Amino acid sequence: MHERKGRFVALGSAIAVLASANLAMNAPCAAEGTVYSLEQCISIAQKNNPDIAIAGENYRKAESSLLSSYGTLLPDLSVYFATGHQYYGPSSVQYDASGRPIQEDGFDYESYAFNISSSVQLFDCGGNVNRIRAASSNRDGVREQLRYRKDVIAASVIRAYYDLVRNKMLLKVQEESSESAKKNLERTEALLQVGSATRADVLKASVRFSNTRLAKIQAANALELAREDLSVLLNAQGSEAIDVDTTMTIEFTELDSGAEVEQAMASRSDLKSLEYGIKSTHASASAARSGWFPSLGVRFSYDWNDRKMADNLNFFDNEYGWSIVGYLSLNIFDRFQTSSDVRTAKAEGRIAEYSLEKAKLDAAKQVKSLIITINQARERMAVAGETVEQANEDLRLAEERYRVGAGTMLETIDAQVALTQAKADVIEAKCDFLIAKADLAVATGKKIYR
Repeated sequence: MHERKGRFVALGSAIAVLASANLAMNAPCAAEGTVYSLEQCISIAQKNNPDIAIAGENYRKAESSLLSSYGTLLPDLSVYFATGHQYYGPSSVQYDASGRPIQEDGFDYESYAFNISSSVQLFDCGGNVNRIRAASSNRDGVREQLRYRKDVIAASVIRAYYDLVRNKMLLKVQEESSESAKKNLERTEALLQVGSATRADVLKASVRFSNTRLAKIQAANALELAREDLSVLLNAQGSEAIDVDTTMTIEFTELDSGAEVEQAMASRSDLKSLEYGIKSTHASASAARSGWFPSLGVRFSYDWNDRKMADNLNFFDNEYGWSIVGYLSLNIFDRFQTSSDVRTAKAEGRIAEYSLEKAKLDAAKQVKSLIITINQARERMAVAGETVEQANEDLRLAEERYRVGAGTMLETIDAQVALTQAKADVIEAKCDFLIAKADLAVATGKKIYR
């Protein structure tokens, strides 16, 4: 029975070794590169990230729309000049410019024309003013969206940064675990030589060592994937490998759920953007209503034309005429266009209000969830820290018991696994804490390395 069990353990050890060798052939090596601080990574991402660039261009478009809206308050001005050759062919009756009959062979002449014109709308029942208000609110809303996008990207960089820190430290833990398992295997083989250990103990130690090698390869792969995720956010693919500083500063502060939710309602850029959107739709509705009322304006025009060019380009000496016209315009029937525009603007306003209400509910839920996550991570850190101390002592005692023959190899391996897991739990809790703090800063509208 014991011999059969030994064969199974040996078979398991052989399979683990083969799998470890296969993964080692295909796993990428952990690349080392320039070490970046968190602030540097955020700065690079906010400079290079395409999402922020798109948000920036949307802001410039909104500014251009506002400038165009202001232009409707100003008079336009156009200058026109034309020259050409006119020809009249033979006809049964030909007339000159004064209507007098002339020869039937036709005639031709040069023509010149010059025009200056300008018009301005003096009053349109607030249509232009409300369109300016709508464009201004829209511009402010897009600006807040740009700020929010920067914060979101910053939080994403923080998450990717600490994921890279996490995987880098976990790889170190696995390397330490593998080294410990290797020493344990060597010690057990030495004890076997002097008859103080069994062949089964050696096989157990060998399987444990192979498993740690597999875990180390998986940790190295996870590290490279985390490095690539951060590179994508920084838009730095194909350049020198990115490395990070694994120093983590943990600061605990008491969080009040109600105060944090109030902070979010007052400061979040995406909520401010939706509020500006409501103002914009209300102003658009007012602008649309102006189509039901008359508009008042003035037009000016100056014209000159002759069959020869004016001397010294003086178009104000003779052959000219000018006019100033005031007008009052009322569109009696516009095929329901104004009514449709008003209804559409009102519907968009209600949609914006509902969107803001939903966003506030989601924001409050997000803030409360993140506070729970932060508090949980804080407790996990405390427990995991105590567990590491206990696991270290448990491993020391297990190794000592095994050395004097009072313990088993399985107890020693279990203690090694528990210590490795405890160290990993500390790292996981710290990274989760820092990531949740960054997410909470975005959720409450606090500044994140802008």
